[in-house]
Amino acid sequence: MGREEAEIDRLPVDLLAYIFGFIISFTDLAQASSVCRKWKEGVKQSLAQRNSMSFAGWKMDDDSTTRLVRLAYNLKELDISRSRWGCQITDNGLYQKFLWQTVLAT
Repeated sequence: MGREEAEIDRLPVDLLAYIFGFIISFTDLAQASSVCRKWKEGVKQSLAQRNSMSFAGWKMDDDSTTRLVRLAYNLKELDISRSRWGCQITDNGLYQKFLWQTVLAT
């Protein structure tokens, strides 16, 4: 039986990454990345293209932050201010993030 492919499944990964670049909710990005492998790759590429991120208003810890920003190769600005629920990011967590980025750059 020939199963017809959905229109969204025909989009190339780079176009999915462009679309996902407009999503600012990390919850929505996490849900999108769990749809299928292609969408997961699109989310990863969209994070890699971002040069700024804001965790303002989000409850983030070192592990969550590290998982997200390790994918953001072009990240120049990270806003962790104004957390409504108490930001749990430590100096050590930020150090690990920037250490990882330094290793990738060399």
